[in-house]
Amino acid sequence: MLESTIQALASGRTILASGSPRRHAIMKQLVNNRTSNLFFLKATCIHAYGEPEQSRDDRSTDPVPPSLIIGADTMVTMGDVIYGKPQNEAEAFRMLSSLANKQHVVYTGVCLKTPKAELQFHESARVKFGDGIGGCLIERIEGDYYTITGLPLYSLAKQLNRMFANV
Repeated sequence: MLESTIQALASGRTILASGSPRRHAIMKQLVNNRTSNLFFLKATCIHAYGEPEQSRDDRSTDPVPPSLIIGADTMVTMGDVIYGKPQNEAEAFRMLSSLANKQHVVYTGVCLKTPKAELQFHESARVKFGDGIGGCLIERIEGDYYTITGLPLYSLAKQLNRMFANV
């Protein structure tokens, strides 16, 4: 079933509207590096089809519009506190320190946009931090690991299959 979705992605231009290296890697995993029609755009918000909010420096000069734009954003919450993306190492340290030995929820929202349709979905995963460094900091995950890293791969594949079912 995923093969037909990969073919649909390969037959047009797909833009991942994200500057996140992790999202780029996850997207390459999905297409198994089989399409050269995957472009990355350093933007986080798409106001209108094909019109990103910010820079277009990674956008292809091909005048053909994209057949699919994928946008995603991730946030961390603990109780009623919403954590934004840390702006520097000191802020990241403070954020991680406040999450130590506690459970928090990571949400990733995704928007899939084609010339004819738009589909939005989100996933969440619970993460329990213990004491540690790097990957050793994570004591337990309840949910999809890829939701935490910024692009819920299973749900993305499922929604793309749904979107491209009649292609």
